[in-house]
Amino acid sequence: MNNSIQFENAHHVTLPNGMRAMLCHTPTASESFVSMAVRAGHFYDPQDCQGLAHLLEHMLFMGSRHLPKPNAINNFIEQHGGAINAWTGTEYANYHFSCSGDALAQTLPAFADMLRQPLFEEDALSKEIVNIHAEFEFKKKDDLRRLYQIHKETCNPQHPFAKFSVGNSDTFSKHNPGELKQRLKALHSELYCANNMRLCIASPMPTAQLEALLHQCFGSMEAGVLADDNWPELYTSEQLGIQINIHPLQAARRMIVTFALPALQNDYRCKPLNYVSHLIGDEGEGSLLAYLKHNDWAMNLIAGSGIEGDRFKDFNVSFQLTQKGLENKYHVVAALFSYINLIRQAIEEDWRYQEKSQLNALALEYEENVKPMGIVTEYAQHQFLFSPEELNILRATIGSYDKQALEHALSFFSPENLRLKVISKDVETTKACAFYEAEYGVEQIDPEILHSLNSPPLIDALVLPPPNPYLGGEYSLILPETEFNSPTTLIDNEDYRFWFAQDQQFHSPKGDIYISFDAINFSNSLEAVAAKRIWLGALNDYLQARYYRAEIAGLHYRIYGHQAGFTLHTRGFTDQQTLLASQLLDAVIHYIPDEKAFAHHKALQIQSLHNALLNKPTNRLFSRLSVLIQRNTQAPVELLDAIENISYQEMVDYRHAAFTGYFVESFMHGNWASDEAKQFADTIKNLCPHGGGRPLSRAVSKLPVGSTLFHEVACKHDDSAIVLYLQAPSSSLTDTALCMVLEQMLAAPFFNALRTEQQLGYIVGTGYVPHNQHPGMAFYIQSPQCSPKKLLDATTDFLFQQLHEIEFYRFYWPNIQQTLIKQLEERDLTLSMKSQRLWVSLGTQDFGFNRNVKLAERVKTLTFEEIQCFANQLAKRERCGELVLYSRGKFDEIPKLRKQTINSISDFKQQIAYH
Repeated sequence: MNNSIQFENAHHVTLPNGMRAMLCHTPTASESFVSMAVRAGHFYDPQDCQGLAHLLEHMLFMGSRHLPKPNAINNFIEQHGGAINAWTGTEYANYHFSCSGDALAQTLPAFADMLRQPLFEEDALSKEIVNIHAEFEFKKKDDLRRLYQIHKETCNPQHPFAKFSVGNSDTFSKHNPGELKQRLKALHSELYCANNMRLCIASPMPTAQLEALLHQCFGSMEAGVLADDNWPELYTSEQLGIQINIHPLQAARRMIVTFALPALQNDYRCKPLNYVSHLIGDEGEGSLLAYLKHNDWAMNLIAGSGIEGDRFKDFNVSFQLTQKGLENKYHVVAALFSYINLIRQAIEEDWRYQEKSQLNALALEYEENVKPMGIVTEYAQHQFLFSPEELNILRATIGSYDKQALEHALSFFSPENLRLKVISKDVETTKACAFYEAEYGVEQIDPEILHSLNSPPLIDALVLPPPNPYLGGEYSLILPETEFNSPTTLIDNEDYRFWFAQDQQFHSPKGDIYISFDAINFSNSLEAVAAKRIWLGALNDYLQARYYRAEIAGLHYRIYGHQAGFTLHTRGFTDQQTLLASQLLDAVIHYIPDEKAFAHHKALQIQSLHNALLNKPTNRLFSRLSVLIQRNTQAPVELLDAIENISYQEMVDYRHAAFTGYFVESFMHGNWASDEAKQFADTIKNLCPHGGGRPLSRAVSKLPVGSTLFHEVACKHDDSAIVLYLQAPSSSLTDTALCMVLEQMLAAPFFNALRTEQQLGYIVGTGYVPHNQHPGMAFYIQSPQCSPKKLLDATTDFLFQQLHEIEFYRFYWPNIQQTLIKQLEERDLTLSMKSQRLWVSLGTQDFGFNRNVKLAERVKTLTFEEIQCFANQLAKRERCGELVLYSRGKFDEIPKLRKQTINSISDFKQQIAYH
């Protein structure tokens, strides 16, 4: 399947009623992608009914003239091989869907009907308000949402950004359902008109047919007028030069330095903000981050993010501070201004800009993981700002050096445009924000401090990056060797196995190298895993500045832990990748943190684990599910004690033991010749001389059939949540196929019954959940208003009813079958995706590298009678193991039999049988 979209040849249409559309013909694609941008974001909410635009977006899914039932549009799009979704932002709302390439003639009229002719039924309206309130409650314990609300309260109150964008039952209850319905109809009539909407479509349908379909679906829409966007300034002088102190829920010490800018992100020719963020965000030696780390002031830095609109932009530099950094926060800000001065002084050195442009060009030419839906959505909105000629070159423009544009952009990086957010439990606060009750305080930054930032100190340790040594000139392709089309072992000893495959599909100068260590002394106890996590954190920190230049030149690496040990993964351009992998592997083998690094990363691990315990209930439950099912996966709550108590010498001893008996498995896939692979295989062997280990088991718990196990996860959240997990008896093709099919059959009805109709919660869903390729499925709900017992009863009632009435699904079975076959037969979209699939196949010993193809064949031969039999066995509890995980929130626990309760994770793991 090829979903690449060539925007250079896009066809632009303006209908007689004023609607603009951008049509991209993708003749080889198997899917169509559609996005409609409407200038109807929350900025257009009436002052006395904030959240109305969001409610309107929800109501468009609740039935239209030709598809009157709630969520009928979702089911209709799913039946045509796709999915539909929407969001409401600041200035714009967006509605987008995908479908099978040949289904657009059926789906686009339904999409147009949804946008043009919503019903606004009062029953559905009342239910959707409940859902929006559940969504609001769900986000109340979200630090980002709380930060966003404080941002709104500290900007110009006359600017529409200050409005409460989400809405909840309190804001909507000020109006009776009849009034709300009229408000919705009025807002829809005003904003959902041809001149206020922009459409982007990428489809294999020929352009002439696509244009005719467009006229058919939208040609008779009311013309209307383009909504006004003449807002006041986002910040007045009173909202600049201020410090905002914020208490977070999670353990965090962050500082966000914000520069208030005009909409410079829309300068696509020079892209000045990309250049500035590229330099400020540098992590190499001599960088701002390296300097702050050396002083033990900061651990991380992100430059360039921040809210933006058609007429404004916040440029954020976000620091993750240490305690010492918090105490020296103004020194951190001064160092930032010192570095910005370096950028100003070097503006004549255009080679640095040209290098950034070359990096942009390489990224564009060899782009992977392109998400067509995201791009089509961007282009729908871009049509409000750019001409057709500009749109056709927008994505391909890599940036051209423009000294004046760069100087103009940098002129806004001044103390006068500064806002400072300090986020810590240690700061003083004076008030609580509306809706989310987050504590904060606002104070003026001392004028003397602001004045001093105009002449920041010259810091010798700060230097702009030198020419990138990893940036290659030309990237050539190797000659194919037929015997290496699929993974082949070059070395296979008891303690070392090396696989190699050439890329003969994507013809890209890229590749992936995986080197995995199974180390029993890094995985056989909580203390061993604690030592591994601290060591990995320190190792990655040690490598960050040394290899950052490689990272931005398209040579990426990750070193991460897994249940049996850890893995080094490099990817990107093959030129110099083996050298990078060798250097990284040498560091892996020899690096031992000093006591200062140990203490630092031990504290970070403790903070990270504490924060993990504050995750949303459904996230916590799925995390705990993995812990209970996978033998060597540990829970944060158990790891905390081990990490808090481990000493430096114990960490060193565990690390030493891990590297005296390990098994290495490696896979090299991409643009390499076999001679290069053989040479690299020997390099790994020489760098890892002390193997002697064996591959470790990835066994999964074997849940008992016929009874349900219960496990409560303590969670600091008012919402209750449950996950009902059904584990298939084996990982056979038949059990896997049946699990996949039944989950897909029940997904939409489960959502409609428990969320739309019964309104049990905002987070409601199902999922196919394999562990180490062992199949299973999960049903989950998170609720602010129902006890876990009620959620579980509703889930089991739904399941028993549906499983006993499975005959009802016979009509839908062919569509579900075709959708699943299509998903399983999808070709690898990128070289990296193929590398990952082959690597996973090696890990599960699928040496035919075709499990998905076999699964597709099994789904093709599956009869509805087999599905009925599976459903009947599930209903009688004769087929699958059952586990209920729950968090009680502010409610009572689920009453259950003592013998069915998992109280101790370690006891459960010692007593349970394994597959």
